[in-house]
Amino acid sequence: MSEARIFPARGLVAVITVAAVAFVGVLFFMGRSDKGGSPTDAAGPGVYSRSAIGYAGIARLLEEAGVPVAKSRFDALEKLGSGSVLVIAEPRLSDASEPTMRRLLTAPTVLLVLPKWTGEPSGTRPGWLASAELRPVDQAERVLRLATEKGQVSRMSGSGDWSLNQLGPAPAPVEPMQLAHDEELRPIVGGRNGILVGELARGQQRLWVLSDPDVIANHGLSKGGNVALAFAIFNALRGSGGSIVFDEAVHGYAFDAANPLSVLFRAPFVFVVIQAAFAAILLLWAAMTRFGAPEALPPALAAGRQGLLRNAAGLLEFAGRQQIIVERYVQATIRYAASQLRAPRGLADDALLAWLQRIGKARAVTLDCAEIVRRSRQLLSERRPDRRALSQAARDVHRWKGEIIDGR
Repeated sequence: MSEARIFPARGLVAVITVAAVAFVGVLFFMGRSDKGGSPTDAAGPGVYSRSAIGYAGIARLLEEAGVPVAKSRFDALEKLGSGSVLVIAEPRLSDASEPTMRRLLTAPTVLLVLPKWTGEPSGTRPGWLASAELRPVDQAERVLRLATEKGQVSRMSGSGDWSLNQLGPAPAPVEPMQLAHDEELRPIVGGRNGILVGELARGQQRLWVLSDPDVIANHGLSKGGNVALAFAIFNALRGSGGSIVFDEAVHGYAFDAANPLSVLFRAPFVFVVIQAAFAAILLLWAAMTRFGAPEALPPALAAGRQGLLRNAAGLLEFAGRQQIIVERYVQATIRYAASQLRAPRGLADDALLAWLQRIGKARAVTLDCAEIVRRSRQLLSERRPDRRALSQAARDVHRWKGEIIDGR
């Protein structure tokens, strides 16, 4: 008499499906931000951007050169260690973000890159730009005046004057060149036209200003000595073992602390969510067969001669005494063969083996009983004998017995 199932199969599948969909829906709506989330700019002037005005190229070159590079989306100051450099590259400045920018500029070592370009993302090639244009100069001046109150920015065409260059490699910015002007800035790279790289002295702090981002942007890395100059800038600022920390919160890659569940649906955490969902599906799948009548357990011991032999073999294997069984089987087989051949009474072990060897030679037996006994005794002395050697010794003595009694 079979037991009735608790749920029909179709009903059970429907219940599990509805529960799973409801769970996913709850996570989805809890993760949605009422503010619409922070904007991101995958093709803009950020370290995640592979577009012409992005900085993914210099970040990768630094990593390949063995320089630790970090991409911070929140609390960049907490990620700075001894000798680290905080890079604030072309920030999006607004009334709301200005206090955060001023706090970032208090880091021990800062490279501030003034904004220059903006672009329209391509609709056909993700991460590329459809077009690029210059930002207004006053945007660059506003960022510069966060560091120095009277800073000014100008743009000019033609070849730059780099008569003052403490770093060595000559820059090759894209026209029009963007240069800074301020009495508080000590020129590191510049000339009579303005300052490309300048230092602002603030006690123990080192704050450098890079007025033209073309030196480290993706599109400028293939021009002139820009790569060498970029490495010279970072090496001059970075201490021994220090890292380069690019702050990406200034580009909209901000962590939404008010909605932590929204992080679960963004890379790279979304992959963890997918794996957890897949594991939950497997768990439900494995547990589905537990509904209804319980499955019958197999018998503890199989009936019949074959089952008895398997159980005995399993016990012998568990005890780990196979070599003793084989050695005794060899001795018992030899005594049985000697009794069948009417061996003389009173013969000791070696004398009995010698007598059996003579009989075996007379009957053209292919195996030597003394050699089989020697091998079985050698296996008995080994702590972990080879299983194939044990099986071979048993097969050989069985074959020897058949040949010497019944003939080949």
